[in-house]
Amino acid sequence: MGALALVLLCLAVLLPSLLRDAAQPVTGSDDALRALYQAQLQELAREHRAGNLDAADLAQAEDELQRRLLQELAQRAQPRAWRQRPWLPRASALVLAVLLPVAAWGLYVQVGDPQAAARLAQADAMGHSAGQAQVEAMVAGLAQRLQAQPDNLPGWVMLARSYETLERYADAAQAYQGALQTAQAQGLEATEQARLWADLADAQASAQQGRLDGAAGAAITQALRLDAQQPKALALAGAAALQAGNLRAARDHWQALLALLEPGSDVALQVQDDLVKLELLLREPAAAPAQPPAR
Repeated sequence: MGALALVLLCLAVLLPSLLRDAAQPVTGSDDALRALYQAQLQELAREHRAGNLDAADLAQAEDELQRRLLQELAQRAQPRAWRQRPWLPRASALVLAVLLPVAAWGLYVQVGDPQAAARLAQADAMGHSAGQAQVEAMVAGLAQRLQAQPDNLPGWVMLARSYETLERYADAAQAYQGALQTAQAQGLEATEQARLWADLADAQASAQQGRLDGAAGAAITQALRLDAQQPKALALAGAAALQAGNLRAARDHWQALLALLEPGSDVALQVQDDLVKLELLLREPAAAPAQPPAR
């Protein structure tokens, strides 16, 4: 219906100009120009008789007026051929009215997908539960393929992030460990390995209800050992220090993180807000262990 509406709109814009009767040229336009020329000649003659023009000026003005008349006559466009054939615009309108819809349909058949709407309606009918089951089946298939292709590093990362989307954080941590083993075997750069260690720490913390000690803390330490400026590892290290009550260490980590962020960005503003809260806690005489600021 949308495509049909667009075709009809195009025809509504194009056809009226073709079906409208063309304005006929004025048949006496040349005669009117000559009459104007005669009137100007008579005006020049009156000026001469009144003594405002001498004979030489009169002759020069008449020559100039005659030259202008000839130029005007020469510049007039000849009637176009299509205006001499009144049936041509209507025939063009008829051909356009037939050809445009046919061409639009042909183009859609070549590059479009006539079954797309039917498939979309069918997918909507399946509902959210069927979609969730399909995603889980795809993730399970990816995990099975990685058992046969353990050196597929992008596959391990995709599997880990898919598990995180499904909130299966323990499985995500195992997938990140598989990615790290593959990265180490392939000699991946230290900065890339540090990013994977930070992702592993995040997944392990989520599996531990947000606690950043134990395995998550060890992963953070390893990430910073490989890359002291890994942003995610710095953020997690600050949060881990805050959980442990080490406010100064948390401040140091987040200040290092802030130096890496784009000034004025949303993340930078959030880190600045967390640092302000830390400063307030540090000024208290006996600062008790605090929970990480909400993120």
